[in-house]
Amino acid sequence: MNKIKYYVGAICLALSLNSCSDFLDEEPVSEIPADKMWQTARDAKAGVNEIYGLLRTTLRENYFYWGEFRSDNVAPGAPVMADQARVINNLMSTDESCARWTNLYQMINQTNLAIKYVPQISMPDVSDRNDYLGQAYALRALAYFYAIRVWGDVPLFTEPTEKYSDAIYKARTDKNEIIDQVILPDLKKAEKLINRNKNFERKRISICGVWAIMADVYMWKKEYNLADQTIEKMASIQSKKGGRFVDFEPNLQAWHTMFTEELVNKPSDNTPENDEYNTREFIFLIHFNMDEVGTNGYSYMYQWFSGSGNRAAVMSDQFMDIFNADDMKGDLRKDFIVKDYQEGYELRKYMSGDISNSLNKTCEVGYPIYRYSDMMLLQAEARARMGKWGEALELVKQIRDRAGLQTLTENDFASEDELVNYILRERQVELAGEGRRWFDLLRTGQWKTVMQPINGLCKDGNELFPIHYSHIIENPNIVQNEYYGKSNN
Repeated sequence: MNKIKYYVGAICLALSLNSCSDFLDEEPVSEIPADKMWQTARDAKAGVNEIYGLLRTTLRENYFYWGEFRSDNVAPGAPVMADQARVINNLMSTDESCARWTNLYQMINQTNLAIKYVPQISMPDVSDRNDYLGQAYALRALAYFYAIRVWGDVPLFTEPTEKYSDAIYKARTDKNEIIDQVILPDLKKAEKLINRNKNFERKRISICGVWAIMADVYMWKKEYNLADQTIEKMASIQSKKGGRFVDFEPNLQAWHTMFTEELVNKPSDNTPENDEYNTREFIFLIHFNMDEVGTNGYSYMYQWFSGSGNRAAVMSDQFMDIFNADDMKGDLRKDFIVKDYQEGYELRKYMSGDISNSLNKTCEVGYPIYRYSDMMLLQAEARARMGKWGEALELVKQIRDRAGLQTLTENDFASEDELVNYILRERQVELAGEGRRWFDLLRTGQWKTVMQPINGLCKDGNELFPIHYSHIIENPNIVQNEYYGKSNN
């Protein structure tokens, strides 16, 4: 059968959707002729699973490139890892692999296909159809949210590209327009469609996953009251096991175990009504399983952060210096997060011990996109900005109590900014290695202050990634981000 080529986003992506339906043993959507696709419940299931496969492909490397490597959390690792070092050292050019948006737009096109065709499919249970549709809307919102944070203005597609036409050559759309007219409306649609009584799968978007993305977007827009209200909704969702579906884990050993054991070797999500996780901290994560998708099913959590020969990054001196602050001494998380190993502080958050080279390429550790401690600290930041300092510190206190640390009181802060910086430092430690720090620096406007002394990142426009030169060659309507010039270097 002929593959369908989808031409997306002014970049002539030639989106030949590959066989990456990674959760199920379904016939790949891309192998089904156009006139036979999106006909049955099975097609809907496989089509939505394709979106998750493309998300995994997009973030397998970019989880670190986009969210971690430009921040003050890390320093270059082995000399052979030159691609990563250029990002860390703020030496990017327009030919960096992480500047490509091809995979991301493949994902967006697949969400557009699902949004167009799933409503037309007759299914035994309309709530299942709505749930698939809700996941597609939420995943489109998440994809565009990544895009605008990485590149700023980007081409906007809300209809699937199923055949070639000049319409693929789109200019970039203002990032704020994308937030207000696509991302937030998509999330509000998802909020109404997601099945709250059946979808309890942390490897796919549940209602709490919708709210996590939504709260993150509201914080980006500085709509603190709406972020606070959105996070508060999570307490209303009950687990079939009893208690809340997402909740805070107060035990530090359980916190450690959820990274080193809970993220590994989980089954595919054939039964979303079953929650196979013991921890309730995880809200949404990217699943890796080599039995399902072969060599593309291993993650880089070991290979890029362990061993001196090929590790991409080590934890920076700036990050390690946090533990020297008077109120951070004795932080019980430290020995779980880092280890002084082979001339560098390794990120050990996801490892229970030393990792051999033979294990590097069998790593199936999932990537947390959102978890509840992240939401608690976002809510604390929101409440600090709303003048509710005491409530903000109560949230921070729960996390610092778990780490064996004392928490400051309202009287210890002279200004709102001091309190917010206290919360941001707590986020930096608590969420290290979770692809969040760079986005926090962007969101709060601190990227210049923090990064200039480290890698000279200080000029307006330098906070964005370059657009890969190939996209600009392929589409004359795409203009390069100003900092990187208009040349196709």
